[in-house]
Amino acid sequence: MGFHVREVWNHNLAEEISAMEDSLRHYPIVSIDSEFPGCLRPTPRHAGEEVRFADMKFNVDSTDLIQLGVTLSDEKGTVAGIWQFNLEFDLDRDLHAKESILFLKSHGVDFEKLRIHGIERIRFGAAFGGLIRRRSRPLTWVTFHGLYDLAYIVKVVGRRPIPDTAAEFGNVMGKGFDAVVDVKYVARYLEGGAAAGGGEVGLQRLADDLGVKRRGEAHTAGSDSLLTALVYSKLKKKVKHVVGQDSFVDFVYGISGRISRQSVAVGNTPPMVIPFRNCRLPVYRIAVPVPVPVPVVYRSCRPQFPIHYQHRRNVPPRLSAEMGYLAAV
Repeated sequence: MGFHVREVWNHNLAEEISAMEDSLRHYPIVSIDSEFPGCLRPTPRHAGEEVRFADMKFNVDSTDLIQLGVTLSDEKGTVAGIWQFNLEFDLDRDLHAKESILFLKSHGVDFEKLRIHGIERIRFGAAFGGLIRRRSRPLTWVTFHGLYDLAYIVKVVGRRPIPDTAAEFGNVMGKGFDAVVDVKYVARYLEGGAAAGGGEVGLQRLADDLGVKRRGEAHTAGSDSLLTALVYSKLKKKVKHVVGQDSFVDFVYGISGRISRQSVAVGNTPPMVIPFRNCRLPVYRIAVPVPVPVPVVYRSCRPQFPIHYQHRRNVPPRLSAEMGYLAAV
């Protein structure tokens, strides 16, 4: 079976959102993957959940999504389409990890094209949020180690910072996503292989263990979302005799406890219960000294590379303090 990734830019956003909306009527499994510009705050390998979440919040609040890959499929594993949304990103303006950018470039991400033709973030948030709001049936959102993927969707759709605690974030996800499945969490129920019993494993290694072949370039959002969808379809069949679906739905790898689920009507409910108008991130007009780049090794989120800070207009005060702290290290 052939798979084609539909590249989405600013000029064809409306057309592709319409095509995706048509497919969602019959293909309600939404597998996602995001590419983002690295992490700005280090997380110790054995940090507790509170620290890990705080670092995730800081990183997502401080940086911007580069790509979002979306693959739609049905319960049988039939794939309807793969979309790769390419968002505006300016290396001269937007905070990033230099080595992470080099890593993404080596896998085909064209940052000059993103700067010129990338989708405007506010426009994308409104369009993608509208797609969720107009859904005609419940959707299952599938990720792999998806805390960052889900957080970036919450940020770009809601146009506001991530909630302060994991519990509050879980409440937001419970209102905005009908069901969430994290394939890395499900893999703990697999008998045999590196992931059995909750072992640390990456998406490609899990795919290899299951005999699932990758299509497209690794570390691009469209290809990774497709691989996530194919792995999930195969994994469900492998674990269904071991555990019921209720045992892994609404659990996100890295957060203990289940997503808080409330009764939400499908149809016209605003995603994340966040308004789409007159809702913007706060703008801070402050002078921020640009520190000397300080190499810091990050272990908790991909890609794992040293960080080099770039100046950006309107840097939040928390980020300014963090940059000052790192400059003094």
